[in-house]
Amino acid sequence: MHLILLLVGSQVSNEKLFGIMAKTLQLFEMGFSENEVSSAIDKLGPEAPISELANFIFAEQNGIDYVMEYKFPTTSAYSVGIKDEPEMDLYGTAEVKPENFSHEPSQSYQVNLEETYNDNRVKEEECIDEFPSTVSDQYMDFVENDRGKRPKYEHDDSISCLDPCWVEERVDAVVAEISKRPKPNPSRCLSSVAAKPPFFLFGNVSNISYDSWSKMSQFLYGIEPEFVNAQLFSALDRIEGYIHNLPVENRFHILPKPPMTIEDAIPRTKKWWPPWDSRKQLSNIYCETSGIAQTCDRLGNILADSGGVLTSGLQKDIHRYCRGLNLLWIGKYKLGPVEPEQLELILGYPVNHTRAAEGNLTERLKSLKYSFQTDTLGYHLSVLKPIFPHGLTMLSLFSGLGGAEIALHRLDIKIKAVVSIETSDAKRKILDRWWRHSGQSGTLVQIEDAQKLTSKKLESLISKFGGFDLVIYQNPCSYSGSKLQAGGGLSALDFSVFCECVRVLQRVRAMCQRK
Repeated sequence: MHLILLLVGSQVSNEKLFGIMAKTLQLFEMGFSENEVSSAIDKLGPEAPISELANFIFAEQNGIDYVMEYKFPTTSAYSVGIKDEPEMDLYGTAEVKPENFSHEPSQSYQVNLEETYNDNRVKEEECIDEFPSTVSDQYMDFVENDRGKRPKYEHDDSISCLDPCWVEERVDAVVAEISKRPKPNPSRCLSSVAAKPPFFLFGNVSNISYDSWSKMSQFLYGIEPEFVNAQLFSALDRIEGYIHNLPVENRFHILPKPPMTIEDAIPRTKKWWPPWDSRKQLSNIYCETSGIAQTCDRLGNILADSGGVLTSGLQKDIHRYCRGLNLLWIGKYKLGPVEPEQLELILGYPVNHTRAAEGNLTERLKSLKYSFQTDTLGYHLSVLKPIFPHGLTMLSLFSGLGGAEIALHRLDIKIKAVVSIETSDAKRKILDRWWRHSGQSGTLVQIEDAQKLTSKKLESLISKFGGFDLVIYQNPCSYSGSKLQAGGGLSALDFSVFCECVRVLQRVRAMCQRK
């Protein structure tokens, strides 16, 4: 405890010393070394919250420069605490060993992340069953009536240019390569501890590194993460990742078929879409609105001045803007940003789902950016339907917009009860409104602060509902004031939040087994 001895010998008040000691012990419990903890406290200061210290260490381990833009409060908005119970082994057992990730490609392997898509590209891999040819009435009703008033996008005269190189998202090359594989290993063998009920799924839709996934896997019984591209299920080209103990055989798709291309989802763009813009699907979800209007006007002026006849260089530049900012062709020589209602359709949510919270445009786009694509998630959850023919109970950690609940509903799996933990008041309102309007007959329990999920509360809920059949976690992606600068544009994993949710899972499993 060299770090503690140094602090005792320095001019530090008892109150601060105890606070630093508590943080240090927590970081030790997360598996970080004394040198790593000491370096984090030295760099960020003793007042930094535990989440910042953990994220700093994790960034250092992955060779990422960590920047804290302002001093954070002493408690994290996403801190999860289960009180009045002794600490438990995060791994569930000391005998569990992580699987060997022997499929990792060589470091010299290059993945072309700038590839464009032509009419002849293969949309579905061999593990994906073919959709029927019809499109649901909901989709058709929307695309036939999507000519309403467009939301107002913010003008910011201080922004002269949005560089598509800066906004374009990067994907970890290893994750991108693994996601191209036809199917998960059907013979994967879970440890006896990992296979115990309840089922769980820890999901993430942001571009975190493969090293981050490997770290998460170590805390979840060494289960190998599964990556899948949502383009196999929708008009969105985005990799989603899951660590789960669900069966991998006999999965099936949510029917009817969702829109698989931009043209299917937004037919009115077809008239204005130039042949040199080869995009078939959205490449990411850009949620900033500041400066978008000027950029669209500027690009429109270039197109109009040239009469639509562009050099190959200009075509390439405009294409990069369109791809990076997800701009759509909405008129002759006219580009516009994708709208929340269009994203809701592509992500598999009810139209105007996010409007329920009456949030501003940026908040709606950001909420959708970090939400599950429900057709993709539903494919993985479909195995639960024959297992729970009369319905299931679920604990949802960071429910977000209710992607898991909506996926189960679309699979026609009855939700007997869901305990939803979500810190955002707006997202809680969205889920509550959907629950009431979608004809659910089960019970929705919403907890706004995970600190209120004490051991006593958890036991009460398990006693009331007879346990949980499924625990699902969605990475909240809650970076409001700090950022990781990784050259490749990868997102950050709030590792302290993840670890706390693993503790919740372990205690749920222990309580359910005692029942």
